[in-house]
Amino acid sequence: MSRVKGWVAMFVSAIAAVLVLGLSSVWLNIERMDLAYDLNKLEKELANRTALVAKLELERNNLISPYRLKRLAALYGLVPVGPGQMRIMTGQEKPKNAEENK
Repeated sequence: MSRVKGWVAMFVSAIAAVLVLGLSSVWLNIERMDLAYDLNKLEKELANRTALVAKLELERNNLISPYRLKRLAALYGLVPVGPGQMRIMTGQEKPKNAEENK
C-alpha cells in the first residue's frame, strides 16, 4: 500500500510539474508576442518620426533658399545694405557697477 501511495504521489507531483511548466511556457510565449507587438509599434513610430524629420528639413531648406529669399526681398522692396548701414551686435556689455546693482 505504501508503494502505491508513493507512486500516486509521484504521479500527481509529475502532473503538477508538467502543468506548471506548460502554463509558464504559454505565459512566456504571450509575453514574447506582447514584446514583439510593442517593438513593431515602436519601429513604426520611429519610421514616422524619421519621415517627419526629413519633411521638416526639406521645408526648412525650401524656406531659407537664397532664390526664395531674393524673390521675397524684391516683392517687399528690400535691397542689400549700403556701407555704414549694418551694425553687428556681438553681445551686451556689462555695466561697470554690475555688482553694485545686485
